[in-house]
Parts: sequence; C-alpha cells; structure tokens
Amino acid sequence: EITIGGRSIRQDPIGCKAQMAYIPDNPDLYEFMTGIKYLNFIADIYNVSSQDRTERIKKYGDLLELTDDLAQPISAYSHGMKQKLAIISAWIHNPKLIIMDEPFVGLDPKSSHILKEMMRDVCDKGGAIFFSTHVLEVAEKLCDKIAIIKNGQLIKSGTMEEVKGDESLEAVFLEMEAEQ
Repeated sequence: EITIGGRSIRQDPIGCKAQMAYIPDNPDLYEFMTGIKYLNFIADIYNVSSQDRTERIKKYGDLLELTDDLAQPISAYSHGMKQKLAIISAWIHNPKLIIMDEPFVGLDPKSSHILKEMMRDVCDKGGAIFFSTHVLEVAEKLCDKIAIIKNGQLIKSGTMEEVKGDESLEAVFLEMEAEQ
C-alpha cells in the first residue's frame, strides 16, 4: 500500500496524483507554448490560485534565472532551460512527493546547487523526493535514505549510514558489483 499525504493510491489515485510531481530525465514539454503559458497550464491542472502561481513562478523563475526567458517559446530553450522549466512546473503546486529521473543533467553548477536546496526544503517540510542518479557522490551528500537497484531488483536499502557504513557509497556499490 502506498499513501501520499495520508491518502491511499488505491482508494484515491486522483487525490494522490494531485500531491505528486514528476520530472523525467529528458523534459518533453509542449514546445509550441511559451514558458509562461506552460507554467500557467500546469498551474491550471493543479488548481493553483492566481496569486500563488504568480508568487511561485516569480520565486522559482528568479532562483533558477529563467524569469527573463519565460516569454520565449519553449522550442527556443536549451536543454538546461527546459530542465529548469520542468523543475518550476513540478514545484508550482507544492507537491508532497516529487519523483525525478537524473534531475541534474543539463543544469549549470549554480542551478544544480539551487535545486539541491529546493529538494532539501521539500524534505525539511515533511515532503519526500525520490530521485535516480548515477552520480553517487550526489546521492551520498543529499539523501537521507537510499536504495541500490540493479536490473530492476532491489539490492540494498536503508539509511545512508546503514547502507554505506564507514565506506563511501561508491566503494559499497563497487563491492556489490564485484560480488554479482
């Protein structure tokens, strides 16, 4: 059973989806829209009030240095700009659960740092973030809990301390690879 914000995904899938966001590794966005139209479209889907969306678009647009480009068509965006737009669209409705696949790909170092702070803020406020990464140092620095999956099978999971002990996460992973 999976619950999100106290709601069962089986009994209330729409209610659960309203509390979730997903960012794929390759953001496929509606390229015929401008950035601002896309964000307003997503805000409409999640019933975000006009005042809240305006505040959040400004806050996250300014943080990720995308505000000045929101009037441009998404088709003119670089991969990094599309990734930033996907991040803002995920945060626009204050989800309890955010699922991200390789969220740092295409981001400049400053934006990566800001995203890490945004992720920590969600978790500190009681939310959860599931993200996949092949950069083990990032996982080691950011995650409270970790799961190592190989070929679709859960190999090891737990708190960072339980999984890695006194070793680096990379050393643990390489040891596990050698044992397989």
